Amino acid sequence: MWRYRVRAIMLVGAIGAFAVWVTPVRSQEQQEPAPDAKTEKVEPAKSAKPPDPKAATTIKQLDIPVDELKLLVKPLTLDELQNEAAAWMQALQDKAKEISQAEVTIKRQNLAIAKQKEGAEALATAKKALEEAQKAQQGATVGSPQYQESTKKVEEAQENLKKAQKAVDEAQTTKAELKKDETAQEALEKAKKTGNLDTAKQTLDRTKADRDKLTAGSLAYQDATKKIEKLEAAIKKVEDAQEAQKGAKLDSPEYKKATEQLDKADEALKKLLQELGVSKGDKTEQSSQNLNNATATLEKTEIKNNPEEKVAGVPGVVNNEQKLQEKKQEVERTTQQLEKSADAESEAKNQLVTTVTELQGQQTALIDRLNAVLDELEKKGGDVKSYRQYIKAVSTVEVDTKDTEGLGLRLISWAQSSEGGLRWAGNFGKFTGIILASIVVSQILGALLNQILSRFGGTSAIMRQFIVMLVKRGGVVVGFLLALTALEVSLGPVLALVGGVSFVLAFALQSNLGNLASGLMIMAYKPFDVGDEIKVGELWGWVEAITLANTKIKGFSGQIFTIPNNNIWNDTIENLSHDKNRKIMLSFRVAFDEDLKKVEQLLIDTFKSHPKVLTNPAPSTFVWQIEEYYISLFAGGWTKKDDFWDTYADIIRLIQKRFNEEGIELAAIPKAIEIGVEMNELNGKNYNFPTEIAPQQVTVEN
Repeated sequence: MWRYRVRAIMLVGAIGAFAVWVTPVRSQEQQEPAPDAKTEKVEPAKSAKPPDPKAATTIKQLDIPVDELKLLVKPLTLDELQNEAAAWMQALQDKAKEISQAEVTIKRQNLAIAKQKEGAEALATAKKALEEAQKAQQGATVGSPQYQESTKKVEEAQENLKKAQKAVDEAQTTKAELKKDETAQEALEKAKKTGNLDTAKQTLDRTKADRDKLTAGSLAYQDATKKIEKLEAAIKKVEDAQEAQKGAKLDSPEYKKATEQLDKADEALKKLLQELGVSKGDKTEQSSQNLNNATATLEKTEIKNNPEEKVAGVPGVVNNEQKLQEKKQEVERTTQQLEKSADAESEAKNQLVTTVTELQGQQTALIDRLNAVLDELEKKGGDVKSYRQYIKAVSTVEVDTKDTEGLGLRLISWAQSSEGGLRWAGNFGKFTGIILASIVVSQILGALLNQILSRFGGTSAIMRQFIVMLVKRGGVVVGFLLALTALEVSLGPVLALVGGVSFVLAFALQSNLGNLASGLMIMAYKPFDVGDEIKVGELWGWVEAITLANTKIKGFSGQIFTIPNNNIWNDTIENLSHDKNRKIMLSFRVAFDEDLKKVEQLLIDTFKSHPKVLTNPAPSTFVWQIEEYYISLFAGGWTKKDDFWDTYADIIRLIQKRFNEEGIELAAIPKAIEIGVEMNELNGKNYNFPTEIAPQQVTVEN
């Protein structure tokens, strides 16, 4: 009885899996029903009063762990959750504004850098033209073609000086706008603090490496140790102030106090770096000073028209090598100042890029916490659509691909960020671990299940293989879906897509699904198994293979018939070898004047004489009926399933021989003995049997 219960449980499980596979999976997001005359549209629950961010309690600590936050918001009511969501939304909005302001500052700095580089390139071209003019004037007579050529080169240098002057003026204008912009200056100040801390950490690492090369106890070793201790203490104060500021609520007294402490700690770190001689100073101020120097030098370098000096009728042209040399030196000095200004500006910009990357990491952390609140709010009927849209909008990162230096720095900073590269490295590690674990576990479960089903029996081999395959492959699929969550992929859209595709396939492949269902029924109820000899409709042969879609039958001539499972399940199935033993049943037509007992005994003795005929159950005969010219009877014996056809042919030969020896006449009209198996209905049907195993008709002449 338990065997049938186990089979029923497996059948129900298989049908359930099939139903889940063909039924569209619902999305995690609730879909609103289509309104009609009987159905009212269900609106999200709304709070009776507007949310108050100041009433929020969970935002006091901005870096609260997400799992703790989920526990804290779980018991809150709808109104309280609205307050929490509004507070975290405000914090996210402030962070997004801070990032936008910093990005705008970066773009303006890039513009100023580009203009300074443009001016430097123009000055380089002017310098080259002056060198060519100086070379052309060497040994040239005033008014000669060589001298006129030098005059053209001087004019070319003059044009490039004008271009450089224009580019520098535009750079100066951009710098002046940045100084007037308070938000830009605030972003630059944060970048300075980040730059001081990075410089201090680099200096600390370098000093430690240098100390390791010194002799322990020496004066140099002691001086390096003191420097390391000072740097470590100053860095710790800055980091502690940063942590205090990060953990405090915005605009709170704690936040203001932490900000003041951070400013003091950063100023102390800056002074320490200056004392140690490693501070590079204020990059923004250095850039402005260099740019001002370049502008002043460029004004002196300009070649002005002087009507008193005329060479070949051209006014305002430098007409001797000494003046050309002076102008060339001034151009070279201006170029160096512009390059220094651009380098200092670029370094300040890079500090700001690093700061933006850190701000984006902080924004990601805020989004995680806001999502935790929104998930709980959504469970309790709150409307979170606008929140989700805002998160999606601010999460988009636009990168200036033209700024290759900044792009590389962004990638490096992102890779080193705890909310960027390190986070995704951990996520990818979890993804890989879950996939590998699911593969190993599914293989182990499949192997154990195969052993259990094999030991208890009652399950067909093909059904066992199907269940084991379902466990192994299904385990990997489930593991893959779980692994996607480690990559922060929402399963709702994925399952919705799978459900939609399943729904379409269910209509498009109805006949295939019918074959699939019939295949499952064949595997569950086991009317036959691989290797069985069966008859289905007009076909007779051995089962070669069973799949979910079709069954393959090998005919007596070696041909393969592929039949859809639906056709087999809807037809009559005759399994000729379902048991370990199989009976040879022969029919005889005995003449009226023969001794039936003698004939029956002869048949039994003939069966018993064959070594492959079983003694238990013993061979037997059965008189069937009296017909018009003869009496019909049956004789049969049991043999092993694998020995059936060989024994069947041998028995026919033995009976023919014994009847000839005994002179038994088994038929009066016609005078012949007709021997056949129980499948006499095959007469007239073309089964293409081979002669060594086909049912035979033996005629014994009287």
